[in-house]
Amino acid sequence: MTRKIITVIGGGSVTWMPGLMRDVYLLDEIEGGEIRLVDPDKTNVEAVAQMLHKFNEIRVKDYAISVVDDRKAALKDADFVLTTFSPGSMDAFYNDLEIPVKYGIRLPVSMTVGIPGISAAIRTVPVAYEIVKEMEEVCPGAWLLNVTNPMSCVTRAMNLAAEKIKVIGMCHEFHAFGAYAGPILGLNRPQGMDVLTYLYKWLPEQGLDYTVAGINHFVWLIKAVLNGEDVIPRIREFCEKNLDFDTEDPVLKTIGLAKMALCKQFGYMPLAGDRHLVEFYPSLCNIRNGFGMKFNVVKTTVDVRRHAKEYGLRHIRNIANGTAQVTWTRTGEEMTEIMRAIVTGCEVMAIVNMPNKGQISNMQKDVVVETLACVSKDGARPKMSGELPGAVGSLCRLHADIHEMTVKAALTGDRKLLVEAMSLDPSSGSACFAEIPKLCDELLRANKKWLPRFFV
Repeated sequence: MTRKIITVIGGGSVTWMPGLMRDVYLLDEIEGGEIRLVDPDKTNVEAVAQMLHKFNEIRVKDYAISVVDDRKAALKDADFVLTTFSPGSMDAFYNDLEIPVKYGIRLPVSMTVGIPGISAAIRTVPVAYEIVKEMEEVCPGAWLLNVTNPMSCVTRAMNLAAEKIKVIGMCHEFHAFGAYAGPILGLNRPQGMDVLTYLYKWLPEQGLDYTVAGINHFVWLIKAVLNGEDVIPRIREFCEKNLDFDTEDPVLKTIGLAKMALCKQFGYMPLAGDRHLVEFYPSLCNIRNGFGMKFNVVKTTVDVRRHAKEYGLRHIRNIANGTAQVTWTRTGEEMTEIMRAIVTGCEVMAIVNMPNKGQISNMQKDVVVETLACVSKDGARPKMSGELPGAVGSLCRLHADIHEMTVKAALTGDRKLLVEAMSLDPSSGSACFAEIPKLCDELLRANKKWLPRFFV
């Protein structure tokens, strides 16, 4: 009987926990063990704990559920550590998102890049680093599976701290590939087929050999050969012929106008959602195009996010008290598929964020890149993906340099380096260059309680 200790840092996440834990309870290969939840939001984390007791009852599992205040104690002897945390939560995020607006920078998501993303990273990176250092002491054989954003910076910090710990960052943006492969290549996902089977089994069975590579939320389809035919030109031609900013075609809207514009301009299709893509390339999100509205990208406000979290908490409580039904199907997230591979000894294909050890030949060494990988109990083996072509590579290298500067600034409390990172980020082009230091200081003051390294 396989029993495992699973520690969740950010275990009160009302966004991630219902689906993620449903996937854990659907793992027949793990009968039970312990699930330890760590989160400063006691209201949310206690609700999640009650939901998991209900899951135990429904799935006839034997997990001991506990809410643990001492993070290091919660990590002791863990087999898997899942991270989905956000220091400062919505209060700090409001500052990240709204303070830059006063300086001309208005981004739709602000959890990846741009000056708002940098502000989020400097709060999150030190905590990520400390988690891994504690893991090295108390659970050195554990796997750390991270979904915390900003993914590239957080996963980089985790790997800087790791000696024995295996760290994998994961993102689901690639899972929408079928929305593009279907209408463009005639490879529509069969009805009822789950997304992972579609991506990693069915598409290759249809003769599609593909390579995706880049950085988180900016990953690109750089190779696609269908039954011997290079179909990158077909994808490019589709975008050139069909890009229409006034379109009402639901298929084109699903593919994404920013995605098609980038493909038309640079020759390769990015695979993340448009709301992420426009943040990487400043002329896709500036005052002349309504800060992304030309591409049907609308800013997700903090109020909208707060309401979503309130709904999520109500839903969790309703699951716990039995008034909400649980649909016992997999979410399509890859975290538990990796757990399955580790427990059983099998291999799975996954999209992962890991340090560059040559899997992208023209990206900087050790920066976190996103590629396909084969994962087993022995670790993750990223697919050797070759070069990122032309301007695609240039854009990714620029952002990777900013990630490196951001992580170093976050870990050292170096304000000067932080100002340099913010000044280099393309989003700064929407502000006055001379005001970037002022913007940096305003963000630091607003989030001071979560930034002790900058106020020593």
